[in-house]
Amino acid sequence: MRKKGIAALLMSVALGGSLLTACSNSDSSSSADGSGSGKVEEVVFAMPSFNRIPDDLSKVTDAINKLTIDKIGVKVDFRIYGPADYTQKVNLALQSGEKMDVFTTLGQFSNYVSKSQVAPLDELLAEHGKEMTSILEKDFGPDMLKATTINGKIYGIPVNKGMALPVSVVYNADMLKEAGYSADDIVSADDLAGIFEAVKAKNPDVVPFGPINVNPSDTNLINLLKGTHKVDFLTDTTGVGVVVGDDGKVVNFYETDIFKNGVRMMRDWYDKGYLQKDAATTTITSSEMLASGREFSFLGGYGGMEVGKTISAQTGKNVETKRVAPFYFDTSAVNSVSWMVSSTSKVAEASVKFLNLLYTDEQLINTILYGIEGEDYVKVDEHHVKFPEGKDANTVSYTAMISTGIVGSESLQYQFEGINWSDIELKLKENKETERSPYFGFIFDQSKVKTQISAVNNVVNQYLPGLVTGSLDPETTIPKLVKALNDAGAADVIKSKQEQLDQWIASQGN
Repeated sequence: MRKKGIAALLMSVALGGSLLTACSNSDSSSSADGSGSGKVEEVVFAMPSFNRIPDDLSKVTDAINKLTIDKIGVKVDFRIYGPADYTQKVNLALQSGEKMDVFTTLGQFSNYVSKSQVAPLDELLAEHGKEMTSILEKDFGPDMLKATTINGKIYGIPVNKGMALPVSVVYNADMLKEAGYSADDIVSADDLAGIFEAVKAKNPDVVPFGPINVNPSDTNLINLLKGTHKVDFLTDTTGVGVVVGDDGKVVNFYETDIFKNGVRMMRDWYDKGYLQKDAATTTITSSEMLASGREFSFLGGYGGMEVGKTISAQTGKNVETKRVAPFYFDTSAVNSVSWMVSSTSKVAEASVKFLNLLYTDEQLINTILYGIEGEDYVKVDEHHVKFPEGKDANTVSYTAMISTGIVGSESLQYQFEGINWSDIELKLKENKETERSPYFGFIFDQSKVKTQISAVNNVVNQYLPGLVTGSLDPETTIPKLVKALNDAGAADVIKSKQEQLDQWIASQGN
């Protein structure tokens, strides 16, 4: 989930007024809270959904509460917001004092911690989160919570899914074959230019290469370079202050040869007509372009090997994928989507009980994702579901199927018919086998350079889209970018990162 452009891909529905929530048996007697008192506490659970948001959530909320009240003595006030609204709605609640207990970071982990808006969870996890931490260790491996630990305190629970997202070229397989090539001809991004030329010769009206699926002004070049060259952005997405490999030296990414050569490649592709001329400003996603037959390929970061089937189903084209760069685990890869408990929550214990169930109870996870069995989905087999006859994602009463990557444990989630279950097992295997940065667990505290971070971010947003899409000439633009970053305080950011990283390394005993 890199959140800037998710709404460009998926339908966002603005919420008018408060969502309906159920009053389901709030006086139910239950000893599931461990006290035998029968006391039921209410937890506000705010979830982003990338599907159509229904006006009435009462039936799904009732089903959720039937499970949570019986099992843990917790009633859930279930709220859903679209990706364009989610962070704003959560922040508004946190700032206004409105009840908000359990929410996810969507890339804002350090921000919430620095503002003291989230509660440390160590003691509560030790008492009420043992099953959750156990499944995280099983599916990801040890030390996962290092990515959400600051100054020795755990502030979030990363979503439990396949997190290794190698960069793949996603392409129209029929066009590739027609151009005289096969997947075996694609080993790295360096192999693509010749293929683009052949595709363009066969299909003059087709754009050989397009933007990533969630942000039309991004080509995924940065993630390609990060994976290929082992670049750790040290939990700050500006790129001002990265470490390449394991030398421990913090440098400005935009001054490295890695970046310069990457944007030169994009400029070459752009000059040769492999990208749209308005690539830096277009609002049309690759899904739309592929579906219309106007685009051959794009670069995407995906776990497993089955995403081609999903995109084929979405676009109606014969789409396949081929990996062109490995993934490189840094801290942000894990903590960017983490579940947190508000520091103002009066029901922190109940919130952690709910999170523990959210990660470990198959029925709860799949009710939240797919709704009511028989109405919103039907089981195909142990692991697979489909929509009821004559229904789809837009016509069922409820589905949050596209939120599978942000809720609960993927190993307990149903998959849609056609997805090979072995792909889920592969994702979890790659969680453990993918190379981790030696600085995994380091989290940059931006508090002393907030002003500079904001200023350099504005500079990056001004120049980067034009460079990663090839629209701007890197030979003349990079010097302007570097000067503007220096004027904005890049040196202060790099100095602060270096000092903190040195301290962190020393504290690890390395």
